Amino acid sequence: MNDELLQKLVATDLFRGMAGEDVRSLMAHAAVLTVAADQPVFEAGAQERALYVLLEGSVEIALTVPFVQEQILDELNAVSVFGESSFFHAGPHSVTVRSLTECTIARLERADYDQLLVSNNPTACRMGANAAEILAAKLQRTDAWITELLQTEEAHRIQQKWWDFRQNLGHAFDNPTRGGFSVGAGLQR
Repeated sequence: MNDELLQKLVATDLFRGMAGEDVRSLMAHAAVLTVAADQPVFEAGAQERALYVLLEGSVEIALTVPFVQEQILDELNAVSVFGESSFFHAGPHSVTVRSLTECTIARLERADYDQLLVSNNPTACRMGANAAEILAAKLQRTDAWITELLQTEEAHRIQQKWWDFRQNLGHAFDNPTRGGFSVGAGLQR
C-alpha cells in the first residue's frame, strides 16, 4: 500500500484516530481484489461477512424492492467503506453493490478480524468503535428519514380527510341521513 493511499485511509471515519502504521498493519489482513466495471461486488441476499474498503474506482449501492424498480441509493468513490452491516451483524446483504468503473477493493473477512480481536489488537478494537459510530449515525439518519416519511403520509391523510369532509359538507344539506350538518337535524315538530 503506497503512502498516498495510506494517508487517504487514515483520513476516513473508519480509521479515525489511528496511526498510518496501524492502518497498514490492519489492512495487511485484507485481500485486495480487482473488480471489472459493471460487475457485482456482492449481491443482495448473499451470506458473507466481510468489510470492503474501496481503494480505487467507484461503485453504486442498489436496493431492490418487490414491485418497485431497483433504486440506486448511493454512489461511493475511493476510500469509501461498505458492507459493514453484514460484517458486524450476521445476516444477508440487503443491497447489491456494483462497480461503475474498474475497482480495487480491500476485503477484510470477519474471521480475520475476529482473530485480531482475540489477540487484543488495539487497532481492531478502535476500528470496531469507529464502525459503531458510523452505523449509529446511519441509523439516526434512517430514523429521521422515517419520521419525515410518516409526517408526509400523515399530512396526506389529513389532507384527504379534509377533502372528503369538504365534499360531504356540500351534500349534507341535501340529505340529512348522510351525516354531517343539516337544517333541522334533531328538531321535532
